[in-house]
Amino acid sequence: MSSSAQQIGALTLGQLAETPVDEVLAIIDEEETRLPTPQELYQRWERQQWRAYDIDFSEDKAQWAALVTPDVRPMRLAGLSAFFVGEASVTDTLAPVCADMPGEAERIFLATQLVDEARHVVFFERFFREVIALPGERLEDVLAEARPFVRPATATMLLEVLPEATSRVQREPGNLEALVEAVTVYHILIEGAMALAGQRGMLNTYRQMQVLPGFRAGFTAVARDESRHVLFGMGFLRRMAQQDARYGRLVEAVVRRHAPMVWEALSPAPEMIPTILANGGNPHETSEFAFNSLRKKLRVMGLSPDLPAVA
Repeated sequence: MSSSAQQIGALTLGQLAETPVDEVLAIIDEEETRLPTPQELYQRWERQQWRAYDIDFSEDKAQWAALVTPDVRPMRLAGLSAFFVGEASVTDTLAPVCADMPGEAERIFLATQLVDEARHVVFFERFFREVIALPGERLEDVLAEARPFVRPATATMLLEVLPEATSRVQREPGNLEALVEAVTVYHILIEGAMALAGQRGMLNTYRQMQVLPGFRAGFTAVARDESRHVLFGMGFLRRMAQQDARYGRLVEAVVRRHAPMVWEALSPAPEMIPTILANGGNPHETSEFAFNSLRKKLRVMGLSPDLPAVA
C-alpha cells in the first residue's frame, strides 16, 4: 500500500471533512502499477471503518437554507438525489455479483462492499431527513421523495442499465461474460466514472464554500470506500482480460456503449449552464474529469483507452 493510502486510511471523520477529495482519489492512481489483491483490500476495509450515525448534521442544517437559493436548488437536489438513489440501487444489485465471483477472496471482499453500500444509504437517508427535511416515515418513502429530482440520464444508468446487468448474472450463474459486463457497469462506469467524478465536483464546491461540514466528512469517507471498490473492479477485470482477450474486448465494448450516457449524466442541466459560466465555471469539468479518469483505468487494465468524446 502506498504511503498516501496509509495516511488517508487513518483519517477520522473530522479530519476527512477538511481533506481535499483529490487526495483520496489519488489513491487509485498511485496504486495502478500494482493493483492491490482482494485480500489486501479486505484488510484496508477493516482499518477504514466509520459510522454513519457518528456524524453531526446540526451545522449543515443551519446552513442549508442559505445555501440552497432558488437559482441553484434544482442543481443541488439533482446531484444529491442522484447519490442517494444511486447508493440504494448499488446496494440492491450487488448480491448476484458477489455470489457469482469465482474466487473465495473476491466473494469475501465484495461482502464488505455490500456493507459499505448499505452504510452509504444510511448516511444519505440521515442527510435527506435531518438537513433537507424530505418527508417519509420509512427509508423507501424518503427515497421516493428524492427520486423525481434525479435527471433522466442518471436514472437510466442507475435504475435500468445496472439492474439489467446484475439481473443477468443472477439468471445465468457461471456465465463469466455476464459477470464481466456487470462488474464493468458497476465498478468502472457507475463507481469509477459517475460516482467518483460527481463526488469530486460536489465536495470541491462545498469545501471551497466552507459549508456542510457533516456532509463533507461522510461523503469523503464514502469516496474513500469507493476507492477500494474501484480498485477491486479494475483488478478483477485486468485478470479476466489477461486470462482471455475476449473479456477485454467485452469490457471495451460495454464502456463505449454506455460512455455517452455517463457523460450526459455528469453534465449540468442546460438551464444551469449560463449560471455556471457567469460564475466563471466550466460546465463540462466533471464529465471531462470522468473521461480522463476512465481512459486511465482502461490503460491500467491493458485495454484500449479510445472513448466517445464528451459532448
